[in-house]
Amino acid sequence: MLSKSCIYALRSIVFIAHNASVDSKISIKEIATELEMPVHYSGKILQQLTKSKIILSVKGPNGGFYLNEKLQKTKLTKVIEVIDGLDFFTNCGLGLKECSSEHPCPLHNEFKVCRDGLWELFNSKSILDLVSKIEEGNAFIKNIATLEKNTP
Repeated sequence: MLSKSCIYALRSIVFIAHNASVDSKISIKEIATELEMPVHYSGKILQQLTKSKIILSVKGPNGGFYLNEKLQKTKLTKVIEVIDGLDFFTNCGLGLKECSSEHPCPLHNEFKVCRDGLWELFNSKSILDLVSKIEEGNAFIKNIATLEKNTP
C-alpha cells in the first residue's frame, strides 16, 4: 500500500520530531543508523521532505533536521502526498481504470471501505499524534534489536 520510501519518510519524521529541536538538530547519519535505513536513500527522502517544507534543515557543523511546533501538526496524508501521491486513496484495488461505483470491479465495494478507512486514519493523525504515543510509552519507532544494542 505505501512504498518503502513513504514508510521511511514517516518513520524519519516521527523520529526527528521526537529527538530533535531548533536547538538540537539531528543528522542524516544518526537518523539512518537509529532507524536501520540506508544513509544515501534516507538522504534523498529527507531532501524531498525539506524541499516540500515538511521538515526543516540547517547546513553546517551544527546542522541537521528538526521540526517546529507548526510542522509537527502536519497530517500524515501530506507526507504520503509528497512521497507517493494520493492515487492509492482513489484507485481501483485491481488497477482497473474504468472501475467506479457505477461500473465496479469485483473488489470495488469492499476495497473502497478499506481505502476510505485508511484515508480517514492517515488524515486524522498528525506527526505530533504519533510522537505523543511514543512519549507516553505506548508506542515505539525503533526496532527492538536497535534499542537493545544501544542500551548500556
